[in-house]
Amino acid sequence: MRRKHLLILIAVLVAAGVGFWLWRTTAGTPPMRMAVSPFQDTLVPIVGETTGWYKQDGVQITFTILGWAEVMEALSGGSVDVAINNISSVIATHQRNPEIVYYYGLNPFDNGFALMVRPNGPLKTVAQIEAETGDHNRAIQLAASQLKGRTVVTTGKTDMEQGVAAAARRGGLDFQRDLKIIDMNPDEGLAAFLRGDGDAYIGGIPQRTRAEKEGMVAMLTGADLGPPPINGLVTTKRYAASHQKELLKVLHVWFRIVNYIDADMQAGAAPIIEKLNASSPAQFTLDDFKRFWNHYEHYPPNPRAVQELILDPSGRNYWKSRWDDCNQYFYNITHTIAQPVKPEDAFLMLQVQDAYIKAYGSE
Repeated sequence: MRRKHLLILIAVLVAAGVGFWLWRTTAGTPPMRMAVSPFQDTLVPIVGETTGWYKQDGVQITFTILGWAEVMEALSGGSVDVAINNISSVIATHQRNPEIVYYYGLNPFDNGFALMVRPNGPLKTVAQIEAETGDHNRAIQLAASQLKGRTVVTTGKTDMEQGVAAAARRGGLDFQRDLKIIDMNPDEGLAAFLRGDGDAYIGGIPQRTRAEKEGMVAMLTGADLGPPPINGLVTTKRYAASHQKELLKVLHVWFRIVNYIDADMQAGAAPIIEKLNASSPAQFTLDDFKRFWNHYEHYPPNPRAVQELILDPSGRNYWKSRWDDCNQYFYNITHTIAQPVKPEDAFLMLQVQDAYIKAYGSE
């Protein structure tokens, strides 16, 4: 009997010791601080918080909602550890902060951007011109050439303005001489455009949705504007090196979220739509979400699909095409970087893909 009591006492002490050790370990580990912007795609990670999946995977995480440009400022300033952003922003900020790296590509924004114009105005859409010419490529060139002498409202030094620059090239125009940019954040820019400022507008999907609801029409969209942006995790070299396990767990939760939304869009999209509408004037609905999810932009459900879509040179959204286009824009057009950014200095996705598959598999 005494032996039994002794064994029970030992078991209790061991359990208490383990619990205290876990408490000290958890309490002593600061949470990962992630910045996301109020868009339907960049808000996807918050679903892992509402479902408790980060906690299940042993990751403490806090979210901060910031504007698109403010996200990179916060990462540079050290007030967040990781963010959802894209290749354009990493290249644009590399000269000022070479510590920032593109960690892993999550979803190509391959048909999301749209150069919006007013209906029945002087600017014809690609669809209207193609109906007249019967030639899609010729229609792209003619539509884009209409921008000469026009004013476009967008967000400067971002992939939104990069889309305007790409359109100018398609139309045989000089981006800096042949058109004017009104530089505003996406929501303010949309409000200005709807008030009558500018001739055309590019923002994110929430702004595109609102513009369409207000009767605006898309002149050029998606790949017609050039290699598409690829949203993904960005962080710093130091954080990536010291928190690899935690970052891989965040990726694991990401793929779980994507599959969850694929299986039950109403439930999966609910927290995203709620947060989006609380943070912006998008007036986004479930029908809007359904229209965009895996239509206007695509969400690979596992690393194998990521490999096929983003990492393989034959992929529809091959990352290097976008990387080169960003260098072209920031180095040759806006002259905001002193030299093109080499992938080996700021692109970790290839190594991360290998590490993730080793830890979790490719499916």
